[in-house]
Amino acid sequence: MHVRLCWRRDGRNANESLYSAAQLRARLDQGSWEQTLENIAARHEREGFTHLLLVQDSTEGFVFAALVPSGQIPAIWQRQREVSDDLISRGLTGKMTKNHAANGSSPTLWLQDDRHLETPAVARVLWQWPGVINILALPRLDELEHDNDTFDDLVGAEQYFGRDQGQRIASFRSGYPRDPRVRAAVRARAKGHCERAGCDEHRDYPGFLDVHHILGIEVSDRVWTCVALCPNCHREAHFAPESADINEALRQFASRFAI
Repeated sequence: MHVRLCWRRDGRNANESLYSAAQLRARLDQGSWEQTLENIAARHEREGFTHLLLVQDSTEGFVFAALVPSGQIPAIWQRQREVSDDLISRGLTGKMTKNHAANGSSPTLWLQDDRHLETPAVARVLWQWPGVINILALPRLDELEHDNDTFDDLVGAEQYFGRDQGQRIASFRSGYPRDPRVRAAVRARAKGHCERAGCDEHRDYPGFLDVHHILGIEVSDRVWTCVALCPNCHREAHFAPESADINEALRQFASRFAI
């Protein structure tokens, strides 16, 4: 994700606790609001960012943290501009006559505006947009309830498990980044063949081979520390009693491709 910080909230302005916003860019591209927003979304895609994280900090800690899908940035900004235009045209923004989203020459997304009775509608566009996640509203790990695992101790109770018509839920996990170029290079090198010595498994279709990190993804993600393995060999490299010996043989094989 790409991170943008909101305007400072450090006590210099008596009203700063009533609003929160983040500038997406200092100046317009070729004088066009729409082109600038499209360029921002395109840059995120080009650089591998799937989300924009808008963070509002303060002397007392985080106030807001909004996770926004990068591809939705132009549409959210456009809708906030439309809502702001409507409020201004109806005289509901007090002395403010400039559009919230079109902040001078800087496209801006709003997380809060409580300065007038109707202006919170601008920020609600973002918070209610499909796919936007309020990070601070998520439960803390130490506050999560734990499932009752009593059924796990009952033999023959399997019929009580499972589900039909599952509902999609949001899930968050940590992990280590993987360079897609490494995966592609290792698979290309293998040409559909498992690279473990003595294994003759081969398939011509994409997706058959896993890319195994011999030293662990947390240690190294290089073409000379990775091998392409069939699913069975990949499981053995992780879980077999002789996995240490398997990985040592794989390490010696892969080291031949070191630059």
